Amino acid sequence: TEEDWDQVMGVNAKGTFLGTKHAIPAMRQAGGGSIVNISSTAGLVASPSGSASYTASKGAVRLFTKSTAIQYAREGIRCNSVHPGPIDTDMIRETLTDPARLEERMQRLPMGRVGTAEEIAYGVLYLASDEASFVTGSELVIDGGTTAQ
Repeated sequence: TEEDWDQVMGVNAKGTFLGTKHAIPAMRQAGGGSIVNISSTAGLVASPSGSASYTASKGAVRLFTKSTAIQYAREGIRCNSVHPGPIDTDMIRETLTDPARLEERMQRLPMGRVGTAEEIAYGVLYLASDEASFVTGSELVIDGGTTAQ
């Protein structure tokens, strides 16, 4: 429905915009900083089991991140996105309650398992750190090989 579309776009796309909008002034005062937006593999490739609104919203996060990166790079503000694949969270547990559907999904994962929140956090930590000081506008895909197929 239009209401569902607006809700998903509001949370994922507008939420990312608002977070960035309010972080930029503080980063300018600090002389720079790092923004790490969470997108999804759905922002890179469509999925037969995914919703169009979720895919569109995560694609919006992906390109908004790149736009932010080039717009603020000369001010020492970096912006990157992380694209998790299936991660063991409440969100995926709700969608994979059917054992047959879970098995089918696992067959499409080259690593044969879902990822963990900690595995995503390590990627975010890298992008937020000084070790990534020359990284901006990049997409870090953490998906167990899903998009490599």
